[in-house]
Amino acid sequence: MALALRNKELPMPEPAQTLPPVSTAPVLAVAEVISLAEVAARRAEKFGRVIETLEQGADARGAEVAESLARAGFDPRAQREAADKARATARADLARNSSDARWTALRELNAAAEALATTAQLWASPVTVLSRAGLGSAERSAYIAQLTGAGPVELTQMATLATATGNKVLGAALVSILDRMPAKSRPVSAADLAARLVGEEWRQVDSAIRAIRHANQASLNRNREFESGRSRPLDRVRLALNANKEETN
Repeated sequence: MALALRNKELPMPEPAQTLPPVSTAPVLAVAEVISLAEVAARRAEKFGRVIETLEQGADARGAEVAESLARAGFDPRAQREAADKARATARADLARNSSDARWTALRELNAAAEALATTAQLWASPVTVLSRAGLGSAERSAYIAQLTGAGPVELTQMATLATATGNKVLGAALVSILDRMPAKSRPVSAADLAARLVGEEWRQVDSAIRAIRHANQASLNRNREFESGRSRPLDRVRLALNANKEETN
């Protein structure tokens, strides 16, 4: 018997789960995240107008040179070449003179995005949000004690009660109980329960977080295009794909 036990394949231990990197960014309240998104949107819009003004200045210089050569009787090709050169020179001058102001604006947008590091982790999903409801409270502890060992019918009834009354603490206790059960044995979906109890609140915060990140990246892309003097189609495609991916998650 001892030999048989030794030769029997033993189950491998579960790999230890590592915590996400520790962030020093503060945890922002819902209202703070939404307010930050509004501020970031205004800053990104203002930055876009600055870039447009700079580009118009460079284009105006090129057009001025082309018009001058046209009046002097130069052929169209010479006009275009001179205009392109003047436009490039003007763009370089404008880029150099506006560098400090542009990067100050970009740093502000980047700071807003980085301020979300901790908050984004805590709002990763509706289940993540619901699981914090009533944490450490006597009410939640009592619910968990009462529900421990409950059967599928009782758990289903309690989930119905939680959603009908909007009881997030009961919902959090149910999520804790469900998390201990094998996935195939769970009578209720924790994701569905969380979506019903905190889904709308989560969507508001998640939308605001995505908007802040988008504003930051879009402004960085716009700045790169201005400094290089040419469009960057791949950057635009990546930004659009990332936005679409986040919306469907």
